[in-house]
Amino acid sequence: MQADYTQLYILLSAVLIVCVGSFSNNNLATNQKHLIIANHKQQHIIRQSTFTHFASTDDTIYTYNNTTTQNRLIVFGLGNVGSLVAERGSSLQVDKGVPFFEHVYGTTRTTKDIVDGVQSIGFEDYQELEKILPYCTHVLVTIPPLNPSTDINSDNQQYCDPVLNHSNYSIKDILPANTWIGYISSTSVYGNHDGEWITEESETKCEAGTRAEVYLKAENEWINAAEECDWKLHIFRCAGLYSNNRSALHTIRKNGAEVIDNALTKKIGSPTSRIHEEDVCRAVLSAMNYNESISGGTNLWNLADDEPEVRSKVMAYGAQLLEEANLLPKKKKVGSSTKTVTNTKTTKPKQSERASRRSIDRKRVDAQRMKDLLLPDGKLYPTYREGLTSILDSNRMKWLSDS
Repeated sequence: MQADYTQLYILLSAVLIVCVGSFSNNNLATNQKHLIIANHKQQHIIRQSTFTHFASTDDTIYTYNNTTTQNRLIVFGLGNVGSLVAERGSSLQVDKGVPFFEHVYGTTRTTKDIVDGVQSIGFEDYQELEKILPYCTHVLVTIPPLNPSTDINSDNQQYCDPVLNHSNYSIKDILPANTWIGYISSTSVYGNHDGEWITEESETKCEAGTRAEVYLKAENEWINAAEECDWKLHIFRCAGLYSNNRSALHTIRKNGAEVIDNALTKKIGSPTSRIHEEDVCRAVLSAMNYNESISGGTNLWNLADDEPEVRSKVMAYGAQLLEEANLLPKKKKVGSSTKTVTNTKTTKPKQSERASRRSIDRKRVDAQRMKDLLLPDGKLYPTYREGLTSILDSNRMKWLSDS
């Protein structure tokens, strides 16, 4: 009989524990429900307390309310770099075939900017952006900054960066703390260093009134915003960008063989740095998995290949590749019937700021930090030679058909 009472006591105790646990869980679920439907500023606090970013080598999963959700990426600006990162990001996988990003968004200003695997959103569609942004774990900004004095005419302009200065909402009130932010900038912010090597610690000497100065202002705007909002900021200072649809080969194909003669004759500037957009994309995606900085901190990256070179040598190598492939444009012949130019005065075309920088802003970009931490397995295109050879292979059939 005593044994029966003992078993009954154990059974009643188990039932009581289950009931208490169920009551507690119901209350917890109710509390969580109230948190989830909170406004954006309250959600800002939620991610701080319930999102855990694992600092392992396969840093891919966030935890939320004891469940797992994949990362979400939004790219502001689906231009050359932005579309490449968005497309690669949408197909990026981690161990066991798990996608790195559950969803990828990209803002556009035109219906032409359509990328496979990416949901396009109008940059001015602020209502949709307000819904999406609180749940984006990664944000990449590729839209160039605006110069308030020349690019726009608005009394509401507070920032050079159009994302920070959106007219319909404040991204600082929407994005939660601990959000990964990437900003595509330019090595032009370093200005002239008399041909010396520059690192991330080098002084920024860009001249007032230049596009480089506007980029530097935009960088500082994001740094201040990251500190204020506890974001993880990565600034990517890119050397001269080239890709499968814009390169020295394209310049030669478009402007003819004369452009080579001009480059060889003028020998413009000193060695300059450049980088293939595919390697920029790989570095940016790798940085999304890089977990050094704490919230509110900033990581600065120089993105450049391993061999700065003068433009004339790059053009000469491009001409050699095209000639070997029978794709080098022929020089225009001047026949006897050509009209004689009676006006001997010629107007020298205005030099672009980019062309001017080749002769004024002399520097070599050291990207060792990127190589060591973001691309330890190496770049796809360590120099312009590998890059141009790959571009020729990608465009060969099209160019042959155009000939």
